[in-house]
Amino acid sequence: MADSDGFIRKVGAPFAGVFNRLRLGLPTYYFHGTGGIGDDLMCTTVFRELKKRSPARIAMNSGYPGLFQNNSDVNYIIHHSRPRLDYWLRAGLPFVRMGYARYFPETDGDEPLSEHVLIKLCRLAKISGPIELRPYLFLTREEFAAGKVAEYQVAIQSSGLGAPHPMRNKEWYPQRFQEVCSELRADVSVVQLGSASDPKMEGAIDLRGKTTMRQSAAILANSLVFVGLEGFLMHLARAVDCRSVIIYGGRLKPSQIGYVANKNLYTQVRCAPCWLRNPCEFDRKCMDMITVPQVIAATAEQISKYGTLLEVQTANL
Repeated sequence: MADSDGFIRKVGAPFAGVFNRLRLGLPTYYFHGTGGIGDDLMCTTVFRELKKRSPARIAMNSGYPGLFQNNSDVNYIIHHSRPRLDYWLRAGLPFVRMGYARYFPETDGDEPLSEHVLIKLCRLAKISGPIELRPYLFLTREEFAAGKVAEYQVAIQSSGLGAPHPMRNKEWYPQRFQEVCSELRADVSVVQLGSASDPKMEGAIDLRGKTTMRQSAAILANSLVFVGLEGFLMHLARAVDCRSVIIYGGRLKPSQIGYVANKNLYTQVRCAPCWLRNPCEFDRKCMDMITVPQVIAATAEQISKYGTLLEVQTANL
């Protein structure tokens, strides 16, 4: 049966390719996400830069169509929940895979980047000239209004281990996040986002595992600041113009994947950046060196900037 299915795919794919191109109106660009929700969100930078340069039509294959709702920079999202049908919807299309780093299972590490990930993604799309290093997500007025949980709210994330590809070297310490939460609660309401399995922050409004991606975006858009880790929520916060305090440790440099509008807490120990996901021979010293007072001070600084335009890093390709 498997051989028969393979034969059908081999013979049928060229015809499906012609049909799919016509069905989509012959877009100029076809992109394929890598399967990570944060990675797919970063592709919105590419779409914006392409649309600045021409009215070309763009198609994107992604398992997260909600990322692109109301985004006029991308014309078609190719996705179906049924795997076989999803295959035929994208069969034969000339996709450019928007991947930026190889994974090495023998070391449980990623390929180091020599430049910001958004620069690399734009290079894959053959973009030249000036670019702005930030993603985009567009909420409706109703979605935005529903994200206001309290009069003065700060969003917080205690862990990223509930992600599809958890990485222990991204983790800070739940007890320290709790201390940050307790300190902030004297002045603001703390809203906890993330997975249902994340350590609960006592005193926070608990929305772990209770929000959709777009609901989380709306909460971030209404927050004075987001306090968390390098990962999807960091990119989502920047996409809706929410300043952040991001605890990096030393796995990678903020200049490789972060945003200048954020307060990025990075520790330049001798082994950093290591780009390792889970193993560490030094008991994650880079994370241990980041203290609660540092996070509190960074959060206060970001709150003081609330209501001002976020800084945007630019590059010239």
